[in-house]
Amino acid sequence: MIDQIKAVLLMVMSALSGFFMPIQDLMVAILILLGVNFLSGWIEDCIHGDGWKWKKAFKAFYECCILCGIGAFVFVMGHFLHKQDSAVQCLTAIYFAAIWFYSVNILNNWKKILVKGTTIYRFIAFLHFLVSMKFVEKIPYLKEFISQGADAPGTVAEKGKEEEDGAEG
Repeated sequence: MIDQIKAVLLMVMSALSGFFMPIQDLMVAILILLGVNFLSGWIEDCIHGDGWKWKKAFKAFYECCILCGIGAFVFVMGHFLHKQDSAVQCLTAIYFAAIWFYSVNILNNWKKILVKGTTIYRFIAFLHFLVSMKFVEKIPYLKEFISQGADAPGTVAEKGKEEEDGAEG
């Protein structure tokens, strides 16, 4: 019985692997990015005396599940709408935005890890400046989003919250 369950699980995993083959590279790239983000945050915490935190580890796992879930959802929707190439293109744009956000965080953690005034610190500070200020213009709508602020009044999230509050009262 256990051998049959293993065989079924293996077949399901093989089928899913084949189905998601067109976005395998994107998924691997986002997993590497999230791994580097987790490690840089953990090292930064260890250096500053905070050490291992299960809450942060679960948060990293949660973020990984969300980003992979978004990737799978976009690809599946594109597949069933017979627009697989468009789905891959859309997912690429989504993951480029994620790469930007996590790269800024990684570089910020590295700046906190390194000794100020050293050559490597100045290099990382320059990369942080480049990524956080100059690459914003390369990702559509990101500059507008940043200028409003993620939690600024008037953003889509805030308007939805206001409508929800109005419906309750």
